[in-house]
Amino acid sequence: MDILKTLESVMDVIKEGVFIIDKNFDFVYANKAINTIGLDYKSLVGKSAFEVFPNLKEENSTFVQVFETKKPIINREQNFITYRGERRTTLTSTYPLIVNGVLIGAFETFQDISALQKLSSQIHELQLSKKIKSNRKTNEMIENDVFRDFIGEDPKILKIKSKINMLANSPSPTFIYGETGTGKEVLVEAIHKANKNKVPLITQNCAAIPESLMESYLFGTSKGSYTGAIEKAGLFEIADGGILFLDEINSLPKELQAKLLRVIQEQKVRRVGATDELSVNVRIIVASNIHPEELLRNNEIREDLFFRLNVIYLELPPLSERKSDIPLFTEYFINEFNNLFNKNISGITAAAIKKLKEYSWPGNIRELKNTIERIMNEINSGFIQENDIELHENFLLSSNNYKNNIVSNHSEQHRTFKDRIQKTEIKIIKNELRKTKGNISQAARNLDMPQQTLSSKIKLYSLQEFIYKIKLLEFR
Repeated sequence: MDILKTLESVMDVIKEGVFIIDKNFDFVYANKAINTIGLDYKSLVGKSAFEVFPNLKEENSTFVQVFETKKPIINREQNFITYRGERRTTLTSTYPLIVNGVLIGAFETFQDISALQKLSSQIHELQLSKKIKSNRKTNEMIENDVFRDFIGEDPKILKIKSKINMLANSPSPTFIYGETGTGKEVLVEAIHKANKNKVPLITQNCAAIPESLMESYLFGTSKGSYTGAIEKAGLFEIADGGILFLDEINSLPKELQAKLLRVIQEQKVRRVGATDELSVNVRIIVASNIHPEELLRNNEIREDLFFRLNVIYLELPPLSERKSDIPLFTEYFINEFNNLFNKNISGITAAAIKKLKEYSWPGNIRELKNTIERIMNEINSGFIQENDIELHENFLLSSNNYKNNIVSNHSEQHRTFKDRIQKTEIKIIKNELRKTKGNISQAARNLDMPQQTLSSKIKLYSLQEFIYKIKLLEFR
């Protein structure tokens, strides 16, 4: 009798899944039962555990722990996403393989408890719903789920998450920095949801308000203050007792920044055209897609206002610095658009995830969401494949490569045309910066382009010294 073949036959009929890996974390055996968690046992051998489970981290891996301690780990519940993008939960036991005192690998047995966990969760939610008044049930459940939309397991994100419950009930001003598309508003909403008093949240992007209307938007108007003016509350009055979130705070003109500082310090607001002041109790949270150091260096924000706002400082990393979260975001967006488009996309393949991770994501999470939305408009079922993903080739270049290759890889005629376009663009930007005395925020508004775009072009064309000279002449 061939013992090995007999043993293999036995392993293939048992319900529990069995893996064996070597010390390099490569699979050397898997039985048929692993198909229950969406894996193909025939193609598994030779693949790395970190390839099969793309969101697996060394610090969470039972294999790593067993290799380090040489002790088994029994009945641990594990949540993971397979290489096909499916979320699974298993009850797992991992054992070291030791021959003649030498550790040669490890084997793992598991039971798929995904359905059981889902049923348990549904029962828990049903029990919870009975304790909530019917007319408030849905809203309160959503409000209590602070991190439902604020996704991430990157260490920087986990550090922010650990602070949210504490910061949510603080009255102190908060300054948030993050590139466009990194989720600043989602972070503010998480802070709002975590507030025990369920205070109102009023959100306004300062760059979206015409400069001539900014003061009345913020502070309100008094009847007769100008032709056609009516009694109207501003954002501070509307947000009284709650949170006012002002995005792109550096878009505020300097004179309004001074008035904003006064309101924050005194907690009193005066409507445009009014003589009396109204007391307000507002927690102010602001955000910028330009780093505070650059804002101060370019004189785009008053120092006294910045230091008053910067009591609590939170910085969101770009997606390029937290690529381990890409599988989580992808799963979230697939579920979102499955519901929105009434589709049933099963997930995403490992090759597709790899392609997403290799991309630089200049548009951050927002660009990733748009990418998934575009794909799900074009496919109806199955898994998102590598070939489904179309990414703009120029964005795959780093900023340095882009700068170095901006006129390369083209014909001589095309290079000449590019040079002429660049030269014209630099001239326009310089003229506008001269007019605004180096104020990037104002120049961007005059050029009708996003401020981040103008800042990127200033870096691309190395115009920082040009701005410095303008401001130096103005100072003199």
